[in-house]
Amino acid sequence: MHEPPSTRIVGGTDISISEIPFICSIRKLEKIGHWSWARVHLCGSTVVTERWQLTSAHCVFEKELASLLIVCGLRQVRSLERIEMEPDYADGQKGNDLALMLLKKPLVFTVNVQPIPLFAQPILPFSVAAIVGYGLSSDGTDAWSTSGLKAAIVPILTFDECSKRLGTLAAYLTSDTICTDNGLSASGACLGDSGGPVIVATELQSFNLLAIPAWTVTPCGSGPSMHTLISSHIDWILNIITPNLK
Repeated sequence: MHEPPSTRIVGGTDISISEIPFICSIRKLEKIGHWSWARVHLCGSTVVTERWQLTSAHCVFEKELASLLIVCGLRQVRSLERIEMEPDYADGQKGNDLALMLLKKPLVFTVNVQPIPLFAQPILPFSVAAIVGYGLSSDGTDAWSTSGLKAAIVPILTFDECSKRLGTLAAYLTSDTICTDNGLSASGACLGDSGGPVIVATELQSFNLLAIPAWTVTPCGSGPSMHTLISSHIDWILNIITPNLK
């Protein structure tokens, strides 16, 4: 069996953007103090085509387009034309946590910006996955920078294993999610990591988009993280992006 990129996000290790060129940062305009405004990291996003990106629906739910920018690679900055929410997503509920974002201007693919193939098979012949993000580290500091990208290898849990680890939170598990655990390594997704890629390797492709982070047990790294499976929503994704491939 093939394994994803070898690094160990909370408890993760630094990785360069050229090694994982599929991830971008969603930046939101926020007021800093009385007079200053800044673009701060909100969530990750994942490159699917030159213009389409996937992210977690909860990241962009009811956000104004004008308040968001997408930053990819070494500062390719793009504004958004529109956001397509997964039709069955409901704020405050688990499941269907995906959104597609259409950039106004296409990305320029370079060594630091590349699309990632979608893993659409319903059967998952994997025991581990790689999670990648610019989110908050375990001490709560903002890790957003081209040198702040972190990755971790985490085990994939079965539904029963995940239910046992979650305890009473197992009631929030949905059929379109996959669960990863951190074991004893304290590696896991954290605040700000939503929207980035959960990656697996196959014989044909070293990088495949298995899922997008949805929610995690808190504090970060203390328990399983749940991710929305691409395969459960592949028809919706392709119906949106295929007519708009440009």
